[in-house]
Amino acid sequence: MSLEAFTDRDVVTRRVTRATDAASFESIQRRIEDGLEWGVGGLVEDDDGRVLFVREGDSYEDATWKLPGGGVEAGESRAEALVREIREETGVTVAVEELLAVSEITVAHGDRSAQFHFGTYRATPETTTLTDDPGLADEGIVEVTWTDAIPESALDAALLRRVR
Repeated sequence: MSLEAFTDRDVVTRRVTRATDAASFESIQRRIEDGLEWGVGGLVEDDDGRVLFVREGDSYEDATWKLPGGGVEAGESRAEALVREIREETGVTVAVEELLAVSEITVAHGDRSAQFHFGTYRATPETTTLTDDPGLADEGIVEVTWTDAIPESALDAALLRRVR
């Protein structure tokens, strides 16, 4: 599905290129070769206006604030993937609402590139208790939290402020 398929909807669309290191590029390229076409993230806001974030990275100091989410697996809808990913990463159960943004993500390393789409959805929490053991073992999630504001250093902070 192309990005143009979403331009007639009330959805923010954008193209993003992210340079990455060799190991990260190889990992993403393998996932795309194995069938990853879509990733999803959830803008989850509780009744107090707090937003759910995960902090992900190799170490706490190098970790990045992101919306919870991940890849859509074979046979899974984007909504099903989002519910699964948020529960795995945070322990929170959500109901998926509207699609807010679609990004065409190009990941690049040197002269090599790989591409996938990423959907950002609004989701409503059905539970708000956070897990003590965030994410799967290989995800590198070092923290999950409810926060009153979108962290300045969050991945795609400007987009998140726009669609919030």
